[in-house]
Amino acid sequence: MKQIGMSGAPQEPKVDPVSKRKRDWFGYVVTGLVGLVITIFATWYQINLSDEQANSAEKERARSVRQSVISIVEDQILNGKKLEHDRVTRLIDQRRREQGVSSAISLVDIVQQAEYNIISSTYLSVDRKEEIKAAFDAFYADLASRSFEVFPPTAPNAELLNQLAKQIQEGQNASALSSLRQLQEIHQSTVENLSRELKPSIVEAVKEFFGSPFNIAAFFTVYVIALMVFFRLNKRRRERLSDILRRNL
Repeated sequence: MKQIGMSGAPQEPKVDPVSKRKRDWFGYVVTGLVGLVITIFATWYQINLSDEQANSAEKERARSVRQSVISIVEDQILNGKKLEHDRVTRLIDQRRREQGVSSAISLVDIVQQAEYNIISSTYLSVDRKEEIKAAFDAFYADLASRSFEVFPPTAPNAELLNQLAKQIQEGQNASALSSLRQLQEIHQSTVENLSRELKPSIVEAVKEFFGSPFNIAAFFTVYVIALMVFFRLNKRRRERLSDILRRNL
């Protein structure tokens, strides 16, 4: 509120310098905090936007890799070629390097998508689709056999077991049956040896029994007690016979 001086002219109210400095300091702080919050929010938004754009580009490149490999798989199957696990895996890795894709791409997902595309096609006959299905089934069987872990060298008959597993994976039925026969013979021999060890002969049992000093001492103790009992009973029997003979006389 304006004040009127003695001269009649209005005068401006006096402002406390200390209060003015306080208001200026508060305004600077609020302005700085608002600017800091806006800067942090803008930086966060820009980082998230960049990440989303990078992820979107990564997904698009991965989709391109998948589609190209799916096309190659379809072409191989339709041309009657065997679908090989290692070759398709190499193709995926090569296309990923070319496109700069860091995320993993599933081999099974690609093959299943190729199978679906072919089986759902309306341009192939039923017989042709059955032939193609057999080729995919063979690939899945080979893929399942690759998950087998070899037997360690410390396992019994590890070499023969690994040989048998490899023959099964490669479809060598005759060789696999021969290896299985060898394994059965080794198993039978092992069982017989264990049976002989668990059921020793009489001579081996006697040797094993008298191989311990405690068993020898216990045997002779029982033997002496049995002899004493035998002689005692025999003496009583003779005494009874003598008494009977005297009575009859």
